[in-house]
Amino acid sequence: MSTQANAKASDRNVHPGQHDRVDHDDGNDDRGPLGGWGHNVHRGMDLFDHRHGWQEPEGGHHHHHGPENAPAPADGLIAVIGGSAVAAGESSAATGFIENFAEHEDGYSIAMGEAIFQASAHSSEPGGALAAASTFLDVSGADFIFEREIDHATQRFHDAAARSQLDYIAIDIEGWAPRHGPIVIDTPQPFDQHHLPRPDALPGNFAQISAVAEAHGAGTLAATLTHALDVENHFSLVNGMAMVAL
Repeated sequence: MSTQANAKASDRNVHPGQHDRVDHDDGNDDRGPLGGWGHNVHRGMDLFDHRHGWQEPEGGHHHHHGPENAPAPADGLIAVIGGSAVAAGESSAATGFIENFAEHEDGYSIAMGEAIFQASAHSSEPGGALAAASTFLDVSGADFIFEREIDHATQRFHDAAARSQLDYIAIDIEGWAPRHGPIVIDTPQPFDQHHLPRPDALPGNFAQISAVAEAHGAGTLAATLTHALDVENHFSLVNGMAMVAL
């Protein structure tokens, strides 16, 4: 028997006005806002309290896939990927894109995904523009994990920009497990500054994020969570995650 779980969520905010919305999907295609988040930027950042941009001005990545966090092989493969981006200035933009896919086949399970978060800001006051972006990955139940991570940030008198990107592939082989926990292979790449968002092209205050999760197999789960917030002439914020479980 083969089943499929799907989840999608997206947020987009453009000024004038203040917006705060959360979308959550659990794979049953009956989506709706959760509400109750208020309009406090610190509460929004605490959605992922151990990985938000204000504490990491140069961007960053967080990974949890050591043997102490890995479940027994019978527990299956679980992968969560996401991130956050924040920009502060008279003009600001924060964007996020997340996709996460997983599939179970005879003898093995595989999950793969990508998270890209960007922020840019402009201020007429020297030093008044701030931008930060970060990504994270949590994997359990995998035997092999391949990662590629890229991040960069720039700060000028009136402009700031940041970008963080994380790609991964995780593989779980049935009936076998590495003796010392999952085998992790990192493939860092040099950053191409042409990929940084352009602060001089900002249309005001803008926040947008989208997340997609999809899992194939019996007893699978896919879920997404996104959050977008912007305040006119002040800042833009996005954060979110996508989870798959086999």
